Amino acid sequence: MVSFRRVRHLIVAVAALGGAVDLDHVALAQEPAAVETVQQGSREQQLREQLKGILQELEDLKQGRESTVPPAEQPKTVTEKVSPEQAQVTGAMPEYELSDTSIVSTRFQKRPEGLSLSSTLPSETDSQPTRTMKESMESLPGVVLRQANGPRDFSIMIRGQGAKTTFAARDIKFYEDGFVQTQSDGLSRLDIHDPWFMRSTEVIRGASSSLYDNYALGGMVHFRTRRGSDINGVEMFGSGGSFGYHKEALAVGQQYENLDVSLFASNVGEDGFIRHSNYSTQTINLNLRFKIDDKQNFYFKAITNWLDTFVPTRLTQAQFTFDHRQAGGIGATNAEVLAQRRLDRRTIVGGIYERQINANTVLTLEADYDVKDINQTFTQISDNINPNFKHYAHLRHDGHLFDMPLQSNVGFFLNNMEQEAQTFQNLADGKGTRGNLIQNSRGTIRNVGGRFREELEIVPKVTLAAGLGFEQSMLSVQAINYGPAGGGPPSPSSADRTFTNWAPEMSLTWKPTEAYRHWVRASTGYGIPGFANVLRDPVTGLPGTNFNLKPQKNANFEIGTESKLHETLTVQLVGFWTFFKDELITQTITPGNTATVNADSSQYRGIELFYDWRPMTGLRFSGAYTHINAKYINFSDQLNAAAGPLARDGKHVANVPTDVFNSKVSYDHGPTGWGAWVEGSYHNSYFLNNSNTFGIPSYVIANVNIHKNFELNNSWFRFAKIFIEVDNIADKKYAASGQVIGGETAGAAAGQSVFFAGYGRAFYGGVTVGLF
Repeated sequence: MVSFRRVRHLIVAVAALGGAVDLDHVALAQEPAAVETVQQGSREQQLREQLKGILQELEDLKQGRESTVPPAEQPKTVTEKVSPEQAQVTGAMPEYELSDTSIVSTRFQKRPEGLSLSSTLPSETDSQPTRTMKESMESLPGVVLRQANGPRDFSIMIRGQGAKTTFAARDIKFYEDGFVQTQSDGLSRLDIHDPWFMRSTEVIRGASSSLYDNYALGGMVHFRTRRGSDINGVEMFGSGGSFGYHKEALAVGQQYENLDVSLFASNVGEDGFIRHSNYSTQTINLNLRFKIDDKQNFYFKAITNWLDTFVPTRLTQAQFTFDHRQAGGIGATNAEVLAQRRLDRRTIVGGIYERQINANTVLTLEADYDVKDINQTFTQISDNINPNFKHYAHLRHDGHLFDMPLQSNVGFFLNNMEQEAQTFQNLADGKGTRGNLIQNSRGTIRNVGGRFREELEIVPKVTLAAGLGFEQSMLSVQAINYGPAGGGPPSPSSADRTFTNWAPEMSLTWKPTEAYRHWVRASTGYGIPGFANVLRDPVTGLPGTNFNLKPQKNANFEIGTESKLHETLTVQLVGFWTFFKDELITQTITPGNTATVNADSSQYRGIELFYDWRPMTGLRFSGAYTHINAKYINFSDQLNAAAGPLARDGKHVANVPTDVFNSKVSYDHGPTGWGAWVEGSYHNSYFLNNSNTFGIPSYVIANVNIHKNFELNNSWFRFAKIFIEVDNIADKKYAASGQVIGGETAGAAAGQSVFFAGYGRAFYGGVTVGLF
């Protein structure tokens, strides 16, 4: 029986900590980018240690009672009240309800140990709910977003991984509220994520396939939407700005006794900064979190996005210099002549079931249906549908090995994706008319595997973590090619490939106090070729076959520290060294045509720095710096049959930035609701071709924002939030992104289409109104 004296001590400890920590919404404990309510002083640390001891005693007593009381008579003393996506993926502090004492515990549901992890603050999206996820994510170290061919379509790079793709995002695993967003061929798109829906974004940096399976070569990105309890009613949002931008959005949310509901919907349109880039996109996102009973929870999610956008052509250096806002090119390469366009739809429907088997063991099951329907008009016209079924099972157990705390995780997964695609000639009549059939194909990618992870506290404050992932991937493709211009005799080809991948990982973490965390980590990642890789001829870049590609693998080594140097200053510093084997390099072969090859070996070395300084209430200085030195160790590049193999040993890996720095000064005056921030971003120049003779220019841009929150105490209006923002204050002309191109000399490379222009000076404003 728990003594009243111990319970009284527990109540006092919780009360003492209550003013410093929001027990309902604390996320990413000990994470500098997410912790807004920090521990103060040595007394608080003493209380925390006392609280942990009391909680452990309560748990030990409860387990002893369960061993002697028949199951039917056991009291329901512990109820987990945090979602698995928050507790397992983000490391949030879970909430337990102890019915025999009617108090709330602060027992941690730990995030994985030994990781480089950072996250955006809710205020990052709350104060700038404008166009894209880039606006908040560029404040994270090691993370770079670059403009691609759509309004919210950005490529994401972590430590250089994901930089070589010519569209969408690859080599990084994506989640939203615990649901996998990456399809089984490794493709992810940001089109489906509306920044106004988000509460925060969390990023795990470095190879992580032991945790997140296929394609986690660079790490993992987890988007977290606002819950019903965050909305607590109805919110309406409207904004507008430069270049015809407008957005209308609705959020409905509420938390009930056993149910949390949130529904988001948005409509966004714009004429576009670059000509022939106007778009319209609609998104709906529904979340239901249902507590079945004290031991069972169910989570349901449905997302759908419609996109209709025109796409300009990338510009050569001369075109960019002459008119960086033009649609691109002349004659047959002109975007308007080709009527370049994307008509895409993506829908994800899934559920997560969570069962607390006993006080120390939780089972999680997930099933998703994810379908991508693509109709894209470029140099060729592609119709492509990808139905994808994904299934996951995960078991977590908290126990002891001898007297050492041990957390054990084991998981199994199976996913299957199909593709049915056709590629047509574009008649270049300004209407995007389909000509001859160039290729049709049908394929399947099936991934099956398992993983386990053990985290053992070998001595107090020192944790050894080790994990291993296994995956077998089966790729089957049948393609019929009809020649470069179509209309020729059919040439069938097919391939059945099986890839077996292992992903070991180990880390050692030392936490001398609550204010310091130091770690060393060795981890691995892998990614198999996808449909887009194997269905392009490696010599011409035209639709064809490239069945000999190998899966890419990497090994990541890092050492990091996360230190609260002062009660107002937190710093994270990480050094990393990544070794790649058979890296998949996608590059432009001819205008509008790309192909993928394997680079035998390459290395990425660099540092990541993040600082968060809050010298006074409401004032925050923050910044993120990333430096990467990426070089080929052994790579024979063959751009075309006539040139033959070209040695790239010692050359810098193309399209990988060398230095990126983001700095922000913000101030929010709580009593009046006024706030403002000024932000600057620097991107250094880097090479875009493998011969290192042509690169993208460096640039600096600055943004400013003013916002105001109004509390409205009446039955119809609860609050109003307004913001005004100016981006690229100096109207800097710059290239927002490039892509890997050929060309041995600077002159030859300069003649290729490579640049997308970044937005010029732009003004935005908007208002969110909370109703009822």
